[in-house]
Amino acid sequence: MTNFSTDSDLLKWEPALFRELALEHQCLTRGTGAATSGMQVTADGRFVASQVRPGHVIHLASADQGVDGYYEVVSVEGESLLLATVVGCGPEDWVPLPEATDLDFSIITFDPQHEEARWTLLQRFGLETDASGNQADLERWIVQQRALRRASVALVLATLYRGQAAGGPAESGLARKADHYARLYEDDAAKVRLGLDRNADGLPDDVRTSASFRLRRD
Repeated sequence: MTNFSTDSDLLKWEPALFRELALEHQCLTRGTGAATSGMQVTADGRFVASQVRPGHVIHLASADQGVDGYYEVVSVEGESLLLATVVGCGPEDWVPLPEATDLDFSIITFDPQHEEARWTLLQRFGLETDASGNQADLERWIVQQRALRRASVALVLATLYRGQAAGGPAESGLARKADHYARLYEDDAAKVRLGLDRNADGLPDDVRTSASFRLRRD
C-alpha cells in the first residue's frame, strides 16, 4: 500500500506544520544524543523497528548549538542510522545536515491521515471496489500516482486543521486554514485525469476523472 502523499510533502506547503500540530500519539520515535555528519543521523532511534520510512520528517534540535530544524528522511540504513536532507531536495542536490552532536530528535508522522486521504481519493475515482462491487484496492491501475499528490496533500492538511479547530471559533486561523485546504482539495481533485493501465502492459488503457466513473478511451 502506497499513500499518495508523504509528511515531507506537507512540509513543503506548510513549513510550520510540525510546530503547530505535533500529534504526540503519532510519534514513531524520539530521544537524545543524536549526531549528524553530512546526511547521516546516528542515534539510538530504533528506526527500523519504529517503521521510519523515506518521506517521514525528523526534528533535530539543540539550543546550545543553534540547531532546530525539520528534515526529510531519504533512507533508513539501520536501527541507529538514517539519511536525511533539507525538505524538497532531489537526489542530485541533497543538502547536508548541520554538523552537530548530542541533539534531541523526534519523528512524528501524519501517516494515518495520509491513509485516510488515500482511501477517500480511491473512492472518489471509483477505484476502491472491483467490477462485482467487492472491496478491492485498484491503486495498481494508476499509471502516474503523482497526479493525486496535490489533492492528497490538500485533503490531509484540511483534515488536520479541521480537527485542531474543532470546538473553536469559526474565524480562527486554524479554521480558515482548514477551509482554504478543503477548497484546494476540491479544485485539485476536479482537475485530475487518471490514466489507468488495467492489463499491466505499462500503457494507459483508459482515463478516469472524478466527474464520472465510466471508463472511456482517451
